[in-house]
Amino acid sequence: MKQQTFKPQPVKRLSARMDYTLIEFLVGIVTIVGFMYKFERDTRRDIEELRIGLTNVQRDVGELRRVMNGLGDFLSSLVENLGRKRIIEDVDLLKTALRNMTTTTTNPLTEEERKRLLELIDKGEDMTPEEADELARLARKFYREYAGKVENAWLMLYYAGAIRGIVYGKYNRKLTPILD
Repeated sequence: MKQQTFKPQPVKRLSARMDYTLIEFLVGIVTIVGFMYKFERDTRRDIEELRIGLTNVQRDVGELRRVMNGLGDFLSSLVENLGRKRIIEDVDLLKTALRNMTTTTTNPLTEEERKRLLELIDKGEDMTPEEADELARLARKFYREYAGKVENAWLMLYYAGAIRGIVYGKYNRKLTPILD
């Protein structure tokens, strides 16, 4: 038997046009991967900046809420003193607005507290100092939840403060701070 020798076959050369197409394809893929990497890196950076910004906004809102509560307490105290001296009059005109406010909003008060608040609003000046204190506590609870959410939520504090001052003046009692 005759032994055959192995002769390598010549490699078929791809045409130059095919080489350029393959190179363009690879360059396109590398470019797309590069853009995707840059987009992902930029997006991560942007998300981190947004997180930091949101944290700052949350902190600022918390500070603003504390300031508003302090301002509400101050104004309530001022109105109480003005009511005690009978400088503020006709607070009964607010009753209708306050009744509507307590029924039209999702209330932070329990159903029992809401009913009690409405009873106290209806009593007006014909209440005891203890009831006036209760009205002021319920009004503060309402205000703290709805300041900035319900238009004129501060009226609840105004009314409670004025009535408390008037009632304390009627009973000739000294106004004392309400501790929640």
